[in-house]
Amino acid sequence: SLVGLGAWFYKKSATTHDYALGGRSLGYWTTAIAAHASDMSIWMFMGLPAAAYARGIKSGWIPLGLLAGMFATWKFIAFPLRIATENSNSETLSDFFEK
Repeated sequence: SLVGLGAWFYKKSATTHDYALGGRSLGYWTTAIAAHASDMSIWMFMGLPAAAYARGIKSGWIPLGLLAGMFATWKFIAFPLRIATENSNSETLSDFFEK
């Protein structure tokens, strides 16, 4: 079933723009979850337990800071960045910074 799902979405992707950005049809929750899953995966599974082991209870502030930072990023940066990348027709952040 996974191969069938991959083939179906492959046929829906006509251009690299469709492949890279999903035709800009993904909702902001999907984008947020994907971005933070790839960003935080190694930190949450290896870095945070190591910090807790090394520093003890004082490291309890780290998850609160991470949550506050994620909230601030999505509240104040994500939407203006989405508009700017659409206006410049950029597919990636590297492409956006180049333009």
